[in-house]
Amino acid sequence: MKKLNKALKLAKFIADKGSDIEIFGMFGPGNLGDEAMLVAAFENLPRGRVIPWPSYAIGRALDRFIELRRRPHLLVGGGTLIHGGNTGWLDYVEMRSMQGVQVSFFGTGISFTPEEMSSRTEPYRRWCSILNQSTNVHLRGPKSVAIAREMGSEADVFGDFAFMLYDSKIPITDHSKRENSIGLNFGYCLADQNDFENKSVELVKNLSGIAKLVFYTVVDTDQPVTQRIIERSGLRNSQYTVENHFYDPHAFMASARLHKGFIGLKLHAAGLAMVAGVPTVMIAYKDKSFDFMAPIKANYLGLVTLPINANQLSRKIDDLLTSPQKYVVSDAIAELTVHQRNLLREIYRQESN
Repeated sequence: MKKLNKALKLAKFIADKGSDIEIFGMFGPGNLGDEAMLVAAFENLPRGRVIPWPSYAIGRALDRFIELRRRPHLLVGGGTLIHGGNTGWLDYVEMRSMQGVQVSFFGTGISFTPEEMSSRTEPYRRWCSILNQSTNVHLRGPKSVAIAREMGSEADVFGDFAFMLYDSKIPITDHSKRENSIGLNFGYCLADQNDFENKSVELVKNLSGIAKLVFYTVVDTDQPVTQRIIERSGLRNSQYTVENHFYDPHAFMASARLHKGFIGLKLHAAGLAMVAGVPTVMIAYKDKSFDFMAPIKANYLGLVTLPINANQLSRKIDDLLTSPQKYVVSDAIAELTVHQRNLLREIYRQESN
């Protein structure tokens, strides 16, 4: 089935004559944050002009067809795509740039270590060349912008691409109408995993006495971590449910919007809960969490860092449940999306180029 779907996407990519904006991102394997970028692109760009890239590694002969079927525009979207690894992402974007395609960046994240920057590694130099040839470099947040400017690019802050999924009909503004439930997301934290899971078990045990718990997995690697935490917490079946949301951000937000609070590790689990107007605490497991938050509320109360301080987190959640509006940022997201949508309209005007 996967091979058939890939073949159909490839056939559409090659045969489609109306599209002139190729969308590039990490979507496809099933990661809610990456899929959210693709959904937001279809909803906020001119209909009929957008086509997702079909991915490489199909076979050299077919890859050549992909290379030859270039569009005037390549929109590089969300995710930390620009980094120090030698990846197929770099190869593909570089290939389009060398073809003379107008490569634009919207909501993309950048992450290079100081050593990679000072030694000007090969990926760093190649990304420098791509960015400096791009007239539209609008990045996820100020940390990414600062790196891009060191690379010689005239970059600015756009905010996360998934913010454009915001819809004023989604948030529940009367907190008394929320269900007595709390959404949770756990996964691999890229730090001391044992400590993270121990603290998460303690958190779950405390919350299980005050609300129904809904565990969300947004990428398949969240599942084993979530299952371990549930088992170690000793929850009864009546105390929790588990929902898997790998592809559909609207289904995730339709579920998450009902909760009186959300605590999440993965950027777009907590982030999409924020878009849905839910009082949210984000566990910042990488710098990209701060980059994500800065465009909407730089001093956001709901950020906690690793390693988790159990007492601090407990106090923050108590505050969230007592004063939920302090932890809602959907109004700030709505304001930012006005700028995001206007910029996209300006660059990709309704008429075909």
